[in-house]
Amino acid sequence: MGASASASAGAATRSEAPRSAPGAFLDAFRAELSKLLSLGSFRAVIAGTIALTAVATALLTQHAEFTVEADPSGETPHLLDFGVVGLGWTQVGFFLAGVLAATSEYVGGQIRTTLLAVPNRLVQKTAAMLALAVLVFPGALLAAATGVGVVLASTGTVLEALEPALTARVLCSAAGYLACMAVLSAAVGSLVRKTVPAAAILVVYLLVVSPLLQGLRWYFLPDMASYTFWYVISQPGAPPPFVGWIVVLAWTLGAAAVAALVFRRRDT
Repeated sequence: MGASASASAGAATRSEAPRSAPGAFLDAFRAELSKLLSLGSFRAVIAGTIALTAVATALLTQHAEFTVEADPSGETPHLLDFGVVGLGWTQVGFFLAGVLAATSEYVGGQIRTTLLAVPNRLVQKTAAMLALAVLVFPGALLAAATGVGVVLASTGTVLEALEPALTARVLCSAAGYLACMAVLSAAVGSLVRKTVPAAAILVVYLLVVSPLLQGLRWYFLPDMASYTFWYVISQPGAPPPFVGWIVVLAWTLGAAAVAALVFRRRDT
């Protein structure tokens, strides 16, 4: 009897042992992935953005002249540049996806349930941001590839005419930037905690303020910095691509850090 009781106590102790930090993070990450995949508005925005990118690319590249070889002078745009030009406008969809991912937690008090499951707020917020980036990247990659595919189809250009390494660089750079911007947008959504105000801030910046600032070439802003690495040929006077990436990552990580610290101090 004593041995049986001792064994039972040992089993109970093992079952109640706290999870390791990596284990707790992986559990939180899987939960956030599942949560986002089940969020209908998030899926609809991603799918709608991909579709709108195809339409915008078709409209913006009508009667366009381009080359399939890099032109250092920049006088003749590359086909890949036309392939991603639509994303310059439809990227707003990925910003909205980030806002929805963050603000949906505050609908119906879901954030309280989340915090009961993952009490460590920094772990929860980090897992949520990483899950968002992991899901947005393939969606953004598909959007960029769709734009290139539209240009190829509309002009009768064969895929083999494109340099594989250059194509991969442009598509992955565009997708990486959009994943970063989704995280930045989620940080804004987390700070504001309401969908409409957070979305309005980002949409006004992207569709009104940013176009007005184009002539100033303020490459310290994330969307303008991205032009240095997701086009084949950068504008004259633009910094090298690695500087553009530093700017984008600095904005993304900075916004995420601020959102995480504020989230840690709030009641909810």
